[in-house]
Amino acid sequence: MDKEPNTRPRRLDQQTMRINRYLALANQGSRRSCEQLVREGRVQLDGETVRDLSCRVSPESTVRVDGRIVHPDRNTVVFALNKPVRFLSTESDPQNRALAIDLVRPKYSGHLFSVGRLDYLSSGLLLFTNDGDLAQGLMRPETGMDRVYTVETGAPVSDEILNQFTRGVTIEGVRYQCRSWHRHAARRISITLQEGKNREIRRVFTHFRVKIKRIYRTRYGPITLGSLPEGQARQLTTEEVRRLQSALEAGNRRKKHGRRN
Repeated sequence: MDKEPNTRPRRLDQQTMRINRYLALANQGSRRSCEQLVREGRVQLDGETVRDLSCRVSPESTVRVDGRIVHPDRNTVVFALNKPVRFLSTESDPQNRALAIDLVRPKYSGHLFSVGRLDYLSSGLLLFTNDGDLAQGLMRPETGMDRVYTVETGAPVSDEILNQFTRGVTIEGVRYQCRSWHRHAARRISITLQEGKNREIRRVFTHFRVKIKRIYRTRYGPITLGSLPEGQARQLTTEEVRRLQSALEAGNRRKKHGRRN
């Protein structure tokens, strides 16, 4: 039996859509960078150069960028990467440091959005997708998407510290709170977050004077790192993409009704 393709059709609008969204779906960059393409006069709609960002594209329209016809990619693709330490999660770096996205680019030629970030010294599961709306949705804290990290420390971490983290810790005016924790050993704990604020675990553990030796993410929503080797990427199956989209839809329903699990 043939293996099912690792793509899932996007739910594209049947009516018109804004020009920047159309270009982003056509893998011309993020919506912001696509707006710049329009401002620079590099986009033509039905033979006419457009500079108005409110311009809308109909299904029958022809759109060109630098004279080349572009079409929305109708398939959502998602990649899982086991990011090594000392790789940045950004798209570029003025210091020419190693980029996580460069480990995925050989597998996909279009534009990819990272689903959140991992800091420079953290490793583990990092997702990339060509669907900017999916990426943004998965990152929104109000959708309640779990991020699970394993933390290895230089000294044992007390239950009281972890329970305080669960209740909430305010550091320099910023409140940090994990959803739950699980102890594997005295110096090895799994922590579940739902917001993923910048360097959250590092800031909290530093606040309690606990030295971190290693942080790596093992799960994002329904997707787990599994046995994926460090530095390697794989394309998610159609079923895994469906589970991601279903988890986001469930999170949006919880948001609408003003509650989380």
